[in-house]
Amino acid sequence: MLAADRTLEQDLLLMQALAKEAGDLALSYTLKGGAEAWNKTGGKGPVTEADLAVNRLCLKQLQSARPDYGWLSEETLDDPAARATSRVWVVDPIDGTRAYMRGDPDWCIALAIVEEGQAVAGVLYAPALGQMYAARRGAGAFLNGAPMRVSHRNQEEGLRLITNEGVVTHPSWPEPWPEVEVARPKPNATLLRMAFVASGDWDATLVLGEKADWDVAAGAVLVTEAGGQATTHQGEPLVFNRTIPAQRSVLASGNALHPLLVRRSGVVRIPDPQARAPEHPPATTEPKRMNTSAKTGKQLLHIVFGGELKDVTDVEFEDLSQIDFVGAFPNYQEAYDAWKSAAQRTVDQAEMRYFILHAHKLLDPATGDHHHL
Repeated sequence: MLAADRTLEQDLLLMQALAKEAGDLALSYTLKGGAEAWNKTGGKGPVTEADLAVNRLCLKQLQSARPDYGWLSEETLDDPAARATSRVWVVDPIDGTRAYMRGDPDWCIALAIVEEGQAVAGVLYAPALGQMYAARRGAGAFLNGAPMRVSHRNQEEGLRLITNEGVVTHPSWPEPWPEVEVARPKPNATLLRMAFVASGDWDATLVLGEKADWDVAAGAVLVTEAGGQATTHQGEPLVFNRTIPAQRSVLASGNALHPLLVRRSGVVRIPDPQARAPEHPPATTEPKRMNTSAKTGKQLLHIVFGGELKDVTDVEFEDLSQIDFVGAFPNYQEAYDAWKSAAQRTVDQAEMRYFILHAHKLLDPATGDHHHL
């Protein structure tokens, strides 16, 4: 065995032991009546004291064991300098926080190692399910110590699919989906969905929305080592630890099924997160005056807000009472900066999206006057 493989083997054992300890820690809060929870700023979803406690535990043990590895975690402020290394720990202290808060079993502790952009080792532990998933490069994937394989399904008809039911039933598909079995309810944790595909319990999972690296990395190595493929919905490789640590979407399945699902789902247009990277600022199609309000003295209203969509192919919100209002800004550049900060990642729900509303006409209901900006 090569030295690099021996190191990964040792790291995998470390991650399994740590995931078990972290899972016990998270469960301890439920035994005490539940962890205190609150919403993150910017509409980034809920967090609990258990998330933060698990994050501290993982940070301490992993950095102590491998101080030369970089660090990326959902519950640690992203520092590009801290992950400018050949190997990086990628951690989701609790994937499926909403499920954890509800007392549902579909949540997990996720630990992964990314090397030069590729997920090379991963552990996923679901304490409430009693399931420990583990895989490392070239050594296969295992569930509770037993080898696991993806399903061999080679047709879409009868497909067992984990996705939003609205994705399959939406009328805008150029080619309607055949009869498929959709998970009801779908697991809250994206990583668990990928693990269920890796074990063959489900044929595929499809997320038509941006997911952070920590939501995907451990699952990607599980699926590939179980004989399947994990890519974006367009079939692009999942490359981790880039400037923006996120993927535009996730598609995981067995090899025979994968090209069929890429063909079907690839028509959906989802932005590449890397378009937000500072060295590649997205071109704006807005009028120049939107960027020059500071020079003209005009305060042109731009509202940044977000919410959970019913379907990523439309703009209908799930619950208007839960809209996250980020702020109002006088020009496009300030609004874009606020949008970029808010939309940097989505937590648990791929349907959480942010938008910039440029108000170009105001109605005064008292007078009936229209004011053009």
